[in-house]
Amino acid sequence: SEDPEVPKPPRQFKELPDSTPQECLIRVYIIRGLNLQPRDRSGLCDPYVCVTVGKNVMDDREHYQSATLDPVFGKMFEMSCIIPLEKDLTISLYDYDLLSPDQKIGETVVDLENRLLSQFGANCGLPQTYCISGPNVWRDQLTPIQLIEHFAKLKKRTVPQFSADGKTAILKDQEIRLSDFEQQIPSHGHLGPAKQRLALHLLHTQGQVPEHVETRTLYNPLYPGMDQGKIQMWVDVFPKSLGPPGPPCDITPRVPKKYELRCIIWNVKDVDLQDINITGEKMSDVYVKGWMEGMEEDKQRTEIHYRSLGGEGNFNWRFVFSFDYLPMEQLCVLSKKECTWSLDKKAWSLD
Repeated sequence: SEDPEVPKPPRQFKELPDSTPQECLIRVYIIRGLNLQPRDRSGLCDPYVCVTVGKNVMDDREHYQSATLDPVFGKMFEMSCIIPLEKDLTISLYDYDLLSPDQKIGETVVDLENRLLSQFGANCGLPQTYCISGPNVWRDQLTPIQLIEHFAKLKKRTVPQFSADGKTAILKDQEIRLSDFEQQIPSHGHLGPAKQRLALHLLHTQGQVPEHVETRTLYNPLYPGMDQGKIQMWVDVFPKSLGPPGPPCDITPRVPKKYELRCIIWNVKDVDLQDINITGEKMSDVYVKGWMEGMEEDKQRTEIHYRSLGGEGNFNWRFVFSFDYLPMEQLCVLSKKECTWSLDKKAWSLD
């Protein structure tokens, strides 16, 4: 009706997202690639990461992974963009070549606007615990209390009422305790206040996106519809209007430590006698040789115990082997060139 006296109909959409472009900070975490398609004659490739959003391009060509189809990158790229003007984030993998142009292995595209406007907190996944220090420190701009207040306002729900000590909350006349979620408190000492931890557990029960690693398929425009491998990664999107975010996660691969194995050779006995001396007696010139698996070129040997008649030898000799070791993974790491003309050394893990 055009009658100004008639009351207006009720508003249907009371909470709408900001329609103006937002400047955001983007953090792209690239963990590793899986089952990449080879690009070299050797049946392997030398992949590196390239990240593009709008006109911003960042790559890690200097640190390409040599001769592998399952590279471990452990890299974080941080850049700014304006959403929705620059909403498409493209993560590409290229094959490094020394002389010829680098070939694209594949790419995947992430819609940043969709994540920023999601009602499920897809811009930054929720961790399992609220930590104020340590390797898993809280990295979102808003605390769990602020997030649950924003979620309740968005969904037109009641905001939980927390007790003074923060260990209980009342939601829809139901008492919720922190002990219902935390049967055993970790002893690392990095946990934040109980109120924030309880708010975080309540957020998990409301269908908010948890912290997780995405496994995305790579595609190449030259091979439409064909899987070019996978990439494991995740993306955090932070509107700059909400203030600075927390520190980024450190996903740098662990560097193996230098270790030394010392093996003492005192004596040997019952050695098989395979030679005969001039008097017709059986004898052997005895020595001991040793090496580590995968390091056969670093063989070591003792001095020779000449003309042993009883199959015995006394040495008091020491072998010293240097190697790289990852204590957490309990793996030895061996780096060497596959062949003489290889440009880089390749790393192998040995149990």
